[in-house]
Amino acid sequence: MSIHYDELCPTTQQQVAQLLEHEEHLEEANNEYAVTDIKTAQGKPVQFEDIQPDTLITVNGITGQVDHMIEAGLVSKSIYAGNFEDYLEDADAMFEPEEADEAYDNPDAYLIDDAETMNTASQIEDVLGSAVTSDVVSDVLAGNTLAYEALQELSESYGVTPERVQKEIEQLTDSLMGSFEGYLQEQHRGIDVNHLSDWVAYAVNRDSKINQLYQQAITGALSGDLGFSMDLIQEYKKFYRIY
Repeated sequence: MSIHYDELCPTTQQQVAQLLEHEEHLEEANNEYAVTDIKTAQGKPVQFEDIQPDTLITVNGITGQVDHMIEAGLVSKSIYAGNFEDYLEDADAMFEPEEADEAYDNPDAYLIDDAETMNTASQIEDVLGSAVTSDVVSDVLAGNTLAYEALQELSESYGVTPERVQKEIEQLTDSLMGSFEGYLQEQHRGIDVNHLSDWVAYAVNRDSKINQLYQQAITGALSGDLGFSMDLIQEYKKFYRIY
């Protein structure tokens, strides 16, 4: 998602203006993936694992809070995970025309491009409805046996054997998990999908908020957008203090 200059806070606008005045310096630093100086809000040196939203950092001679730098697009959110090569962004890209669909503007969207998986999900929802489908997928992801009633209803509706239905749903959940793993690797580096799944399985029955966020993530995945799992992932990161 492109960010327009007039949408930035005054502090960030000033930082961006400074950056654009030093294009040659930016190009040199970008080639080296350099972060020239990192300091706390008190001006003391800080380790990457200690970086917080209000930490002052200096990138290419420009100093500002981490959250301001992220807002401006000058550094990536991966700074919280300690990734070095993703810090520097091309500032000129912020001023390109907005191309996103105005009706759907989710910066964390990660669309599933497997048409067969989405078609299977759609067919199941046509018979069971979205709420029941979400429950069915949740059960299968948790390693539980598919509910007999759902199995029979799908079998009768599509004229296939219950075994075929079971296989199709298992393939659907396997595909969703594969896409989700890709989403984590691309958007949330450093998170172990198996550990995250274990935590969700533990927390979902003990915390109504986690349960709600999990169902939101499943519903989003069934519509083809894994970005709806963002809130659930943030709760996981908060629980384990992953920044």
